[in-house]
Amino acid sequence: MALLQRICLSISLSSFLFGMSTAHGLAQSSEHDDAITTMCLVGFNAAMANAGKTPPAGMGQFTCQCFLDQLNAGEVISSAQSKCQAKASSHYDI
Repeated sequence: MALLQRICLSISLSSFLFGMSTAHGLAQSSEHDDAITTMCLVGFNAAMANAGKTPPAGMGQFTCQCFLDQLNAGEVISSAQSKCQAKASSHYDI
C-alpha cells in the first residue's frame, strides 16, 4: 500500500478499534468479533476512499480478518495493524 493509504488506514483503525475493543469488553466473542470486523471494514473503506484508491476485491475482508485474528491472539492494535498491512500488501502484491 502507498504510504498515504497506510497512514489513513492506521489512523482510522487505531481510533475506532481502540474504542470498539474497550467498549465491547463484556460482549460475547462472536458479537465482539462481528463489531470489530464491521468497524475495521468501515475504516479500511474510508482510508481507501480518502486515498482515492480502489482496493482489489477481497482485500478489505482479508485485512480485517487478519486484524481480528491478531487481536484475538493478544496482539496490541498497532502491532496487529502493522502485521496485517504487511500481509495484505504482500498477498495482493501492491
